Amino acid sequence: MPDEGCRDDAMRRAVAGDRAALDGLLAAYYPRLAAQFAPRMPADLHGTLGVEDVLQEAFVDVFQAVGDAKADSGQSFYAWLASIVEHRMVDLIRAARAAKRGGGWSPLDAQSASMVCMLEQVAVSSRTPSTSAAGHEAVAAVQAALGGLPEDYREALRLRYIEGRPVAEAAARMGRTEVAVQMLCHRGLRQLAAAMGSASRFL
Repeated sequence: MPDEGCRDDAMRRAVAGDRAALDGLLAAYYPRLAAQFAPRMPADLHGTLGVEDVLQEAFVDVFQAVGDAKADSGQSFYAWLASIVEHRMVDLIRAARAAKRGGGWSPLDAQSASMVCMLEQVAVSSRTPSTSAAGHEAVAAVQAALGGLPEDYREALRLRYIEGRPVAEAAARMGRTEVAVQMLCHRGLRQLAAAMGSASRFL
């Protein structure tokens, strides 16, 4: 862990938009965050949702919101990080329990719905080679973003939204539970949106 002065400097650079500084801070704070939140993960969700999943999701939020962080030191920046992890953990626990009860997921938010549309555009393009030049550009952007996702996220999104397979079939192919596949799709759509960034203008 860097000393306090280095953390303060990295925090200021991260808030100013320095991606490398933010990457370094998140890597440095990861063990502390994991130790803080791991004991609070519900036993009934073991195997479906872990602290690493929560942190991965929370870090997507951090990258999107860091410019608005109200922090004047490494210590206050950590407190800001922990508050984001707290909110994301609550959201994911609720979603996972809803899925286990058979209630499925709540309706997709606008961002995730847009990502589903873009994945469906990839599927259409594979069946219709005559897609416009702009369409090909959009498809290429989506495929590039998909390539950067963790393998399980990429596979779940491919099976569900590009191949259009039901959750049960996707789960069977991946050797995962249906709840796990729903969680992978949920997280994957969020990470895809973050990875796409300005490329979502192609939608």
